[in-house]
Amino acid sequence: MTIKVNNEIYYTVRDLVDLLSLTEITIRSHLRSGKIKGNKAGHFWYVSGKSLRLFLEGDKKRFLGVF
Repeated sequence: MTIKVNNEIYYTVRDLVDLLSLTEITIRSHLRSGKIKGNKAGHFWYVSGKSLRLFLEGDKKRFLGVF
């Protein structure tokens, strides 16, 4: 379930699974490694809309062969 704080939307791991068609294990691995930037509150990860956009833009560059 997404949450909104100070006009910024934050996504949970479950939201990212649905949006990105990646597995929960893959998303959690990306969060732990820093490939996706997120904040952990207790047992839950939250990813801002801005961080999600940066992750997706980085993937576009990788898939297009731009380094």
